[in-house]
Amino acid sequence: MIRLSEKILPHFHEPWKEYDNSKYLNIIEKGGRGSSKSTTIGDKIVLNRMRTDTHALCVRKIARTLRHSVRNQIIWCIKHLEVESHWKWSDSPSGDMTITYIPTGAKIFFEGADGDKLKGWKTPDMPTTDIFFEEIADYKTEQELSTIKLSILREKLPEGYKYTFFHAYNPPKRKQSWVNKKYESVTIPENTYVHHSDYRDNPFLPEQFIIEAEHVRETNDRQYKWEYLGNPIGSGVVPFDNLEFREITKDEFDSFDNIRQGNDWGYAVDPNAWVQWHYDKTRKKIYAMREIYEVKLSNIKLAERIEEYGADQRETVADSAEPKSVDQLKSLGCKFKGAKKGPGSVEYGEKWLDELEAIVIDPKRTPNLANEFESIDYETDKDGNPKARLEDKNNHGIDATRYAFEKDMKTGGKWGW
Repeated sequence: MIRLSEKILPHFHEPWKEYDNSKYLNIIEKGGRGSSKSTTIGDKIVLNRMRTDTHALCVRKIARTLRHSVRNQIIWCIKHLEVESHWKWSDSPSGDMTITYIPTGAKIFFEGADGDKLKGWKTPDMPTTDIFFEEIADYKTEQELSTIKLSILREKLPEGYKYTFFHAYNPPKRKQSWVNKKYESVTIPENTYVHHSDYRDNPFLPEQFIIEAEHVRETNDRQYKWEYLGNPIGSGVVPFDNLEFREITKDEFDSFDNIRQGNDWGYAVDPNAWVQWHYDKTRKKIYAMREIYEVKLSNIKLAERIEEYGADQRETVADSAEPKSVDQLKSLGCKFKGAKKGPGSVEYGEKWLDELEAIVIDPKRTPNLANEFESIDYETDKDGNPKARLEDKNNHGIDATRYAFEKDMKTGGKWGW
């Protein structure tokens, strides 16, 4: 009889229970090297085949990497769980990679995302319910992964069965990586469970691994935090370390009276970002109140949405790069004006925001502002050294915020730039 308490690391006991929670479609195991995240998922993939008449599918972006990575990991897990007598597989370097549970014929398949076998994936004898995506940071975009998932989800499962998408990865350095923006966030989808681990959670690592990790910690702390602790270190300098993510209560919201509004134009690809903030000038804190953040939002619809908030007669400072849009919003009854730009205005605005005592954001009220502020990073030069301005991507709400506080950034009667 398998004693799971002995086979599964203590750090994974609680997550192990959540793997079966019916509300979770996506299980995310992230962290540093040697944390045992892939081993734990592998153990679950094996045991689920022994407990249910279902198949599993293991996927990596490149098919040729499967045999010596995730497939070897699954075979190791079978031996680790001491159940190899119940399984069969080919040891031939060129043989079929499928691993089969002998009593029921349940299989663990292995496919690369670079082929066409995943399109319309379907198994005739029993359903494929567990899908393990190893090293998801290898995918350039989330869409690559989503396409595979949607192909698999087309098959309706019998009653009592559930799909589970397992994911494992080491967070990339850059905060702007799609995988960091999605899972290193205060706004996690309700159908997603995220768990972080690092080598310190694994007591079975060889001594040489620990020695090497300690050496890196002593000689290169940034590298240690990224490679061994699994933290996206970005440029090495944290923008907006004054962020405060928390609930803004209704009473608190209703008391806000020092309102600022800004707008960054967008349409076909980039979202139009309209934001509303409260400014506590005495305590040097700003509070995110509302956002309108949408692709292909016409100016007419934008005006209607602003009017619904009763904010049409409050001044909105918008990007002056589109004077026609500013004039159209005025003609639609909204109090709009173009921002005053100048040399260094971007850097000054970012510095002003960074020097506030707090930027308070309720992720439920303004999820897009939350995502932008927490995932933005500084630009870097060719040597990886941070520059004095933020990356100019996925920053539409931040730009709108700069415009909103334009007047407050005046110093000594002159603009700060």
